[in-house]
Amino acid sequence: MHIGLSAIMVVRNEENKIRRCLESLRWVDEIVVLDQSSVDGTAGICREYADKVFVVEPKGFCEPDRAEALAKAAREWVLYIDADEVVSLELAAEIKSLLSAGPEYESYQIPRKNIFLGKWIKGSAWHPGYSLRLFKKGSVKFLNEIHTNPMPLKKVGYLNNALIHYACEDLKEYIDKTERYASILAGQAYAGGERISAKNFIWRLYVLPAVYFFHRLILKAGIRDGFQGVLIASLTYRTIFMKNAKLLKMQKERR
Repeated sequence: MHIGLSAIMVVRNEENKIRRCLESLRWVDEIVVLDQSSVDGTAGICREYADKVFVVEPKGFCEPDRAEALAKAAREWVLYIDADEVVSLELAAEIKSLLSAGPEYESYQIPRKNIFLGKWIKGSAWHPGYSLRLFKKGSVKFLNEIHTNPMPLKKVGYLNNALIHYACEDLKEYIDKTERYASILAGQAYAGGERISAKNFIWRLYVLPAVYFFHRLILKAGIRDGFQGVLIASLTYRTIFMKNAKLLKMQKERR
């Protein structure tokens, strides 16, 4: 039994990473790419591999366009993947075997092997890093908030083999991305009614980032990942602090 599989992606300015990802998808029936108006060679590279490439307006992050990418997929089953990820040979074989045998569930969580500056991160709350990525059409709902996984509508299964995620290969690029994400998180927090007040100022700007740092580094054993683990905890501290600092600035500007 052959069940068709579409791979869907939302990308922007990923010419240095996208080919590696697309090469790992040669076995799927269809590749659908929504390119958020890249200004580099991303779209051209995608057209070498993908059946469908659509150029859309940039949103600053991928989540707002995931539902549109899904709507353009023609196959019954869908694999969602990001440009900095690679489907391992073992995962590809597991997915093909699953679809050939007939899936027991309508959506599946896939573990992620997160690589940070060349090291597989086994602590820092990054492992096994399950993410709902394989699903039958109609079995999940995409949310528009940043860093949200698809929401399953039915019981979920789990795969064994990992999606390889190259989380950080260039530290400056990673720091720039976290700063952009902090701005988006602040905007979403403001829209959701969050506010920095005299009562929570110390907590939100100083204590909470430290709590996240301690959680990553100690409670989730990031210290075992050495320099990379300390850096991940430090960047998490920075992101939480920046998000709340930007939220406070937003409040003052909109009064």
